[in-house]
Amino acid sequence: MDVVKRSIDSLGGSAEIKSVRGAGTTITLKIPLTLAIIEGLLVTIGSCYYVMPLQAVEECVELNRAEREAGEKSQGRRMANVRGQIVPYIRLRDWFGVSGEAPALEQIVISSADGRRVGFVVDAVVGQHQTVIKNLGKLYRDVEGISGATILGDGTVALIIDIFSIIAQAERDKSEA
Repeated sequence: MDVVKRSIDSLGGSAEIKSVRGAGTTITLKIPLTLAIIEGLLVTIGSCYYVMPLQAVEECVELNRAEREAGEKSQGRRMANVRGQIVPYIRLRDWFGVSGEAPALEQIVISSADGRRVGFVVDAVVGQHQTVIKNLGKLYRDVEGISGATILGDGTVALIIDIFSIIAQAERDKSEA
């Protein structure tokens, strides 16, 4: 119980135990409302970690350099052929301004948004990750495409991607062009 209490205290919550002889024990755990846990897909772009909400992820497919170059010649839009269906995609390396060379084999995380399929290109998919959402500070609260952050087991910070705001911004940018 000591380990549980320390963990809850570190989250800003509290744990109380009340026992009444012959009546039983009541354990009360209070966790701040600002904390939420989601299932996420942990991905990397460069040396940075990001989490995509798993409920929006349909599948992950590979994208090699030749397919990427062919897809980017599609009338100036980025498209990939995924099992016979054309899927537009957004390169998150470009979106977030991550420097460095992209790997020869990238991954497209296919998401479903408003009945449409949209891909998000990342360097690598690490795997499923249960994520505790932490709010961003005042300085980063309005960053487009990021809805929060989480701390990984090794202490590394991973940003939580807001796929819906990225899609909305990409559509606004496309209509303005």
